[in-house]
Formats: sequence, C-alpha cells, structure tokens
Amino acid sequence: MSALAGDKTDIVCQTEAVTGAIATLCDDLESGLFKALSEPTRQRIVSILLQHGRLNVLQIKEYCPQDRSVISRHLKFLRESGVVVHMQEGRYAYYELNGFGIIITLRRILEQMQVVMASCCPIAWAEFEARQSC
Repeated sequence: MSALAGDKTDIVCQTEAVTGAIATLCDDLESGLFKALSEPTRQRIVSILLQHGRLNVLQIKEYCPQDRSVISRHLKFLRESGVVVHMQEGRYAYYELNGFGIIITLRRILEQMQVVMASCCPIAWAEFEARQSC
C-alpha cells in the first residue's frame, strides 16, 4: 500500500464523497502515467509523437540517439502506462499518443482534487475559486 493510500484514513474531513475521491486519486496517481512521463527518453518519445504523429520504432529512432531496443523498451512502458497506443500494420507496429486516455486521466485527477480540496480546505478552495474568476 502506498503512502497516499495509507494516508486516506487520516483525513479529518472524510465523507463518502471524499473517500471515493481519494481512492480514485490514489488509483490514478499510481497508474503509471506520471512515472511514464518522468523519464527523459520517454519524454522525448512523447514529444516526437506530438510533433510527427503516428510512427514506427525505426522512424522514432531517427530522432533519438538510443538503440532501437532501448526505444522499443520505452515504447512498451508507455503502452502499458496508457500513454501511447499501437497498431500492427504488416511487419511494423505504429505508435501514437493516447491523447483521449491522457486527457480522461488528467481530468479525473483534477475533478477528484476539487472534491477533496472543497471539502477539506474550504477557505483555501474559496480563495482559489475567487482567483480563477478574475
């Protein structure tokens, strides 16, 4: 159990909504998205796919100094983390960003953080909302 998951019972303002939000947050934060995006080579691959769209390993390799095997290993991690999707076309697997999946995860994180902050830190949350409306 992670530190985040272990801490969820220590929150004073815990309601059913907050408990659910914290559980969802823990799942999303531990899903691997941030770990996948924290490594420089994987960041480079994501950047390449952002700029060029769907590519195969050999095409991605053209923009990276690493060996093809290293690129393939990072693509596997990105795929398992839900950051990229791949499609097999003949001999080649093509990779592209899973934009909708990333957006859904990030939106869910933001929504659940709003639930937790509004319930547990109402004064800070009200100040934040007031700044956002300016």
